[in-house]
Amino acid sequence: MTTPIGTLDKRCYGQFIEHLGECIYGGVWVGRDSKIPNINGYRLDVLKAIKDLNPPLVRWPGGNFASGYHWEDGIGPVDHRPRRFDMAWRAEEPNLFGTDEFIEWCKLIGAEPFIVVNAGNGTPEEAARWVEYCNLNWSTYYASLRRKYGHEEPFNVRLWGIGNELYGEWQVGFCKDGAECARRTSEFANEMRKVDPNIELVAVGHETDPEWNIEVVKGAGKYFNYLSVHYYVYPKDKPYKELVAIPIYIGQMLRNVYGLVEDTRRKYGIKHEIKIAFDEWNVWYPEAREPMLTQITSVKDAVLTAGILNMLQRLCNIVPISNFAQTVNVLPLIIAASDGSMVLTPQYFVFKMYGNNKGDIVLRTLVDTDYYMSTDAGGYVPYLDASATVSKDGETVYLYVLNRSEDDEVELQVDFKGFTPKSGIQQFFAGESVEDRNALEEPERIKIEQTQVKAIDGKVNIILKPHSVNVMKFHC
Repeated sequence: MTTPIGTLDKRCYGQFIEHLGECIYGGVWVGRDSKIPNINGYRLDVLKAIKDLNPPLVRWPGGNFASGYHWEDGIGPVDHRPRRFDMAWRAEEPNLFGTDEFIEWCKLIGAEPFIVVNAGNGTPEEAARWVEYCNLNWSTYYASLRRKYGHEEPFNVRLWGIGNELYGEWQVGFCKDGAECARRTSEFANEMRKVDPNIELVAVGHETDPEWNIEVVKGAGKYFNYLSVHYYVYPKDKPYKELVAIPIYIGQMLRNVYGLVEDTRRKYGIKHEIKIAFDEWNVWYPEAREPMLTQITSVKDAVLTAGILNMLQRLCNIVPISNFAQTVNVLPLIIAASDGSMVLTPQYFVFKMYGNNKGDIVLRTLVDTDYYMSTDAGGYVPYLDASATVSKDGETVYLYVLNRSEDDEVELQVDFKGFTPKSGIQQFFAGESVEDRNALEEPERIKIEQTQVKAIDGKVNIILKPHSVNVMKFHC
């Protein structure tokens, strides 16, 4: 278990918040005058819950919302900000939460900001001005405007997305094909980088349309660093075994997109590597309808989520960025009610365990386990899925194991190569059924449990509960 795959980019545990439903307003932000406890308008229980995830990266302001968002509406004195019609979601946008509030919130939770510019009905000049407002330390107009509004030092936003899902007619100002997207991406990237040459840029890719991706890379590949891919799982009437097998399909899809990007950039002489930003993903149940998109996920969705995070660890060399959609109230990890109550979903606990137990280098794991056949995965699926990371100093190994079996416990024996564990801690959760979930009336039905793990002669034996997610930390 000591052969390295590559360096773990912590941004693979990223989050995503959008001006949609009650994700921002009522979730992240309640305002300074709210009866719900807050700090400068940020909802306090949500703030603490997100900070406890140790999130490395947060994507904002959308999503579809970004395709019609004009950032200057959301800066300056709050009582002077205009109330706009949001064409993407057909909603009212009060602009109480804008760039300054987002950056401050990222600082409070300890996350890096990832801003998506309006490449729908916005302009390259507007995007470049946003970069100036955030990153420039000059005496120019927009940098001075940032200082005027109370932020002397630049925000130094490094990661920027050029639009969102520009292939879709649901976007404001969508592109008719990949060639048009490439031209638009080039124009935006050119002006944004003239302001700050050091920013990293994410272009819009497609998970199933190779022609789109070829055109975008061919026409604009030299201008961006990452190609965005989105994927939602629609689990209606899907058997449990098929649902938890989907990470295998997603992993192959991401490898296929990366392989196509590699072939295309080499064919057209693009010298730098273009990696994948898997910057929207989640399950999406039928009850999650516009405009609120609320759903309450269960243990089975947490097993799926852990499978995706394990897969992303193993793909660390090609998919360094990932963003779960979304953090609060919309397809959420966290359900924050208007009466001040809050619920943490099983999916939340996956991110909490992984986000607070992560090494620096991803290790190869060899798993000997039983398998089952899956139509969705397109082949055999192991009941046990395992990934591992190790700290830079080699003193601590983290092991992430999910038991996909719906009904059976599994006795796990861990053999270490080049590492002799002295002690260990296991965190896990499972519930009694794959359908178990937390709800407002029963908020602690599912919770993280913890136990000590003994090592005997350098080996560890652990009983894994059915449909469980397990994270183990070992010291040598």
